[in-house]
Amino acid sequence: MKRKPELGSLLLVHWDESEARDLAAVLRKHGWTVSLWNQTLKLGDIKKTPPTAVVISLRRLPSHGREVADALWYTKWGRAIPIVFFDGASEKVVAIRQRFSAAHYTAWDGLPAVLSTIASGGGPTTKGRAS
Repeated sequence: MKRKPELGSLLLVHWDESEARDLAAVLRKHGWTVSLWNQTLKLGDIKKTPPTAVVISLRRLPSHGREVADALWYTKWGRAIPIVFFDGASEKVVAIRQRFSAAHYTAWDGLPAVLSTIASGGGPTTKGRAS
């Protein structure tokens, strides 16, 4: 089987390690290089090698995902990295969307299309902190 060309790198933030590995495997099949968020990862590590996008699951502990986005958007360099939130309870997504209006939002099934748009340079920018 021919491997898809690499589209770029992603940092996947999901709070269930086993499920995160499964999600990462799917994204890799779509041609992405995927790193998983872990508690020892520091902002400086992300700054040294910024991903094409940060993909944050809102399925579990959405407030933790929001905190990761807050930490990234607190920095000038971090605001240049697209953030994509996926899934989550609608009332939680509404609150996060108000805070991060420039981020991308999708369901898991729509994630490959959103990421392709980001990889091709399309879609809204994340520059400027959402209020």
